[in-house]
Amino acid sequence: MNMNRYIILSLLSVCLTLCYSCKKDTPEPKPEPVKYSFRHDGSADVFGPDNQLKASFRIEIVESEEEVVRGLKYRENLDDDAGMFFIFEYPDLYDFWMQDTYLPLDMLFIASDGTLNEIHENAVPFSEERIHPTKIHQYVLEIKAGLSKKYNLQSGDKVLWKRL
Repeated sequence: MNMNRYIILSLLSVCLTLCYSCKKDTPEPKPEPVKYSFRHDGSADVFGPDNQLKASFRIEIVESEEEVVRGLKYRENLDDDAGMFFIFEYPDLYDFWMQDTYLPLDMLFIASDGTLNEIHENAVPFSEERIHPTKIHQYVLEIKAGLSKKYNLQSGDKVLWKRL
């Protein structure tokens, strides 16, 4: 009986050793990126030189470094009347890019006095090429690609924004 017990314990020991020593060949799955939804923090209105309202947008305001870096990454949709409004601490030339951004965008570069200085149309999704504005700005409004043409937005227009 002792011999049977010894054999069973030995077999059990071998089985346990084999079970715990087997390597898992499949790689760990990558976590899915967090999906962010639109946060309505305020509004931005664009006026032409004749003070006529050209367009109005609900805006998500971002100003912390983490929010600015994330931008519209991982967003799968954006309404035509919505946009992301970036606020920088001081006027300068801030570069943008489209890494991990699913949507083509128009970027409106806005001076500290609200003047629309420059428009970059149809930024390419997922592109890591830097978008280098040529005029100093303190704000940037990102909207769906094509809307700046649709609303005839132009350099020299005024952008008035406010928080809710």
